[in-house]
Amino acid sequence: MSNQPEKITQQKGGRTMGWQILGWSLVIIGVVIILWGLFEFPMNQWLELDFLSFVVSGMVSIAIGLAICKAAAFLIIAAILISTLLLVVYIWQAALGMGMSMISYIVMAALVTWLISLVLK
Repeated sequence: MSNQPEKITQQKGGRTMGWQILGWSLVIIGVVIILWGLFEFPMNQWLELDFLSFVVSGMVSIAIGLAICKAAAFLIIAAILISTLLLVVYIWQAALGMGMSMISYIVMAALVTWLISLVLK
């Protein structure tokens, strides 16, 4: 009978370890995506949509990975804000119409505010 609490503890620890592995894997994949973009495009193309798609997707992956790992709140918030700023540059470079750009910025600001409020709880 005393083996059952140990099994429950081991199962919970295993789940936590699985989430940690998933989170750190996403962080590493995000770094690899950003590095791939850095090597794929020369410096004079870093403000074009092709390169920005690499960097934005890499930073979003890093932010999700840090959130899954339950890293320090300032790291998660910093990753979210950097991803947001890069997404602003991406939308600006996409040369959308004024209405579409404003809608994108407003939705993005609301989403970022909500995510940061979740992290700070």
